[in-house]
Amino acid sequence: MALMIVAGLLTFLFACAVICGRKSLQTAIDVIDASADYIAHNKRVILVPNLHFLLNIIVVIVWLFGFAAVMSLNEIKASSVIP
Repeated sequence: MALMIVAGLLTFLFACAVICGRKSLQTAIDVIDASADYIAHNKRVILVPNLHFLLNIIVVIVWLFGFAAVMSLNEIKASSVIP
């Protein structure tokens, strides 16, 4: 019974917080709605970051293969000339 009273009190406090912050909550909803409309009309916002990520993956893979090729050329050992 005590747990139900505590849960009811917390629910009431949460409802009061939502009601008191209604204006800022409505502003946040409007901002999210405007950004969703922008993304729906401007597909480049989605395409450009994904294309950039794909190009980065390709560059890393090419770099790794180049690194493996250089590693396989000779035995690597420390130079006594360079401290």
